[in-house]
Amino acid sequence: MTTLKRYLTIALLLLMLPSVAQARFRFGAKAGFGINSVKFDRSIMDADNYLGYSVGVTAELELPAVGIALDASALYSHRSNKILVQDEENQSYKRNYFEFPVHAKYKLNMLGLNRILVPFIYAGPDFAFLTSESDPSNSFKNRKMSVSLDLGGGVELINHLQISVNYSLGMSKAFEYVGINSDVRNVTGKDRCWTISAAYFF
Repeated sequence: MTTLKRYLTIALLLLMLPSVAQARFRFGAKAGFGINSVKFDRSIMDADNYLGYSVGVTAELELPAVGIALDASALYSHRSNKILVQDEENQSYKRNYFEFPVHAKYKLNMLGLNRILVPFIYAGPDFAFLTSESDPSNSFKNRKMSVSLDLGGGVELINHLQISVNYSLGMSKAFEYVGINSDVRNVTGKDRCWTISAAYFF
């Protein structure tokens, strides 16, 4: 059985060699805007949705023959929320991050349209590192790093421009409440974001 597995592995690698030889690497710029929200672990707190944005660079490694690609980006992003705390005034909370999303992508190559329109879907982790925050009330303690799961899809136009819609599901705690309301202490929040992005590959 072990010998059979080895032969199958070798055969698979040989089949993939032509695709690897055709692998295409591209570099580009990326920008997006979206709606930021927060999911708290207790219903005693809530948050209004606010607009955010991101801008940076991106790269893609694609195996055209099989429609599989891997992309990675380095982005500066801004997230803004108005936090609703029980028995307190609404509190503004703004955060800035360096984000590093890494996605596995599948492209649906359609015969005759490959150079014009190519739909795709993707998924992967997003690592966000805090750079600065604005918290006038000093009510929140932000985590230095948070991790999200990105799920999305879009289309590639004229072989250069990618338009995508992304849902980012916070997997780790982004911040916790440490304000004066003792009844709300230790309430933590995870980010939820819908984002529309455009990437142009050179």
